[in-house]
Parts: sequence; structure tokens; C-alpha cells
Amino acid sequence: MATTIDHLRVDHRLTILREFTDASGVTLEAGERCILRGQAFDQGRLEIQLEIERPQGKVSLRFPLKAPAGPRLGHMKEFFELGDYEPAPDTMRARVDPAVRKMIVPPASVRSAGRGEPEWLREAARADDPDCLEAQEQAIQRQFPHIGSSASIAEMYAQRMRAFQRAGNEARAAAAFKLAVDWMRTYASHATSGGEGEALSRECDEFHAGLVREFGYDPTAEAR
Repeated sequence: MATTIDHLRVDHRLTILREFTDASGVTLEAGERCILRGQAFDQGRLEIQLEIERPQGKVSLRFPLKAPAGPRLGHMKEFFELGDYEPAPDTMRARVDPAVRKMIVPPASVRSAGRGEPEWLREAARADDPDCLEAQEQAIQRQFPHIGSSASIAEMYAQRMRAFQRAGNEARAAAAFKLAVDWMRTYASHATSGGEGEALSRECDEFHAGLVREFGYDPTAEAR
């Protein structure tokens, strides 16, 4: 799953602030710690879906979009405290030599968007559309009328980068990389306080660094 819901960010630690029970009967208690591994909005069911990793294993949480109480759009900060970045154990974390400018071509088995994800994310995984998906950008901004839309658009272009990498198209992968970074910078620019600005800037830097590791080098840096 991949989208942006309020302040929540995939691969970040979470602390539960208030006890709640989701639509499928899963209860999390105040003080419990976990890691967010995925988030999505199911347009068919009109529900928010979170995939979290607990010490006892992974669990999927479901929250109706129009829920009158509990975790819901615009109220996630009341229930989840966002913590440090925590990459998945199987995520590529190799150190990249900045002098080497060679794109990584992932194997075809690398996961792409699935049926449970919104249409704009599925479209992002295709390698036969234009570089700049303006219609999808607008759809995301309508669906998420808050600063998180910029982070969702950044993730959409990160998905396109991966699709072009798998296709071996370095030029288009680099273009998608740059769009992803630009939108994440836009997201960070929406901070309304110094503390929030520092947190969003750090998140932007982590996102950028993660793409560099996936890509093999930084297309936004000057060639040496």
C-alpha cells in the first residue's frame, strides 16, 4: 500500500496515543509501539487501510472514511504519534558511490501496485504513459485536500521511476526521480512552524536518500 494519510508515513515508528478498535475488531492500546509498513485508501470500500508491524507480527487495520469517531481522516494525530524512520529489513540499503552514475535495473519480480491501491498509483506503475501525469496529480489533490497530497504525488512518481527502471529506460526513470523529489520538497515547504519544518525537511531528505539508493546514483546531482 502506498498513499499519504494525514501525518502518517510508511516505514516510520508509531506510538499509540489512545486505545482504539478498528472496523475488523483489532484493538491497539495506548502506549503500544509499532511500525507503519503500508497505507492506502480503498475507493471501493471507502475505507483507510493501514498495515502495521507489531512485535507479534503484521496486522492490517481498516477505518471507514466517514467514521464518526476513532482514527479517521483529519484525526490520525489524536491516535498515532509519528516516530523515527525505520526501513524494512529487506529494503536495499547499500552505500552508493557518488562518482558512479549507473542506474540499477531491479528484477521483474519487484512488487508493483496492486488491486487494492488507487487507480492513479496503478497507472504510475505503467511505463507507457507521459512522464508528467498532470491529470493524476489533480485527482490526488482533489482526493487529499491537504499537504499530504504532495507526498502522495511524490510517491506516484517514485513508482514511475521504478517502472522505468524495470524497463531499462534510464532517461525516463531519471525524469520521474526528479519529479518525485520536487513534489516531496513541495510537501516540506508547507510546514507552518519551525519544528514542523525541521521534521518535514528531514523526511524529505530521507525520501531523497532512499530514492538514490534505489536508483544507483542521484540524477539531481551534477555529473562528475
